[in-house]
Amino acid sequence: MEYVNQAIDALKDGFGQINHPQGLIIALIAALLMPSWKQWLIMALLATAAHIAVNYLPGILQGHGLPNFMEQAFWTQTLAYFLGYLIIIGVFFFLKSLVARGGGAAKAH
Repeated sequence: MEYVNQAIDALKDGFGQINHPQGLIIALIAALLMPSWKQWLIMALLATAAHIAVNYLPGILQGHGLPNFMEQAFWTQTLAYFLGYLIIIGVFFFLKSLVARGGGAAKAH
């Protein structure tokens, strides 16, 4: 049961961190570019990479260096981003598929 609680906490953390304008814009773009559910995991992974790049690129360009990839905190944060993007992109793509399907069905009648 402890593992289930940890998994739920990780999902909440990821969703909470992505639920900001930057994360929502990245997720919306990913959902709009996603052609089918088969690309869901890949788009979440690409959105996570884009989020990390947007967060760390200004510091890198200012000469502060790369983030410490060897720390557990970095990878925990990255996993939280990934889980959050899975949720948000899934919701956005589901809504996109409903709108696309609903528009076509309305014209047929």
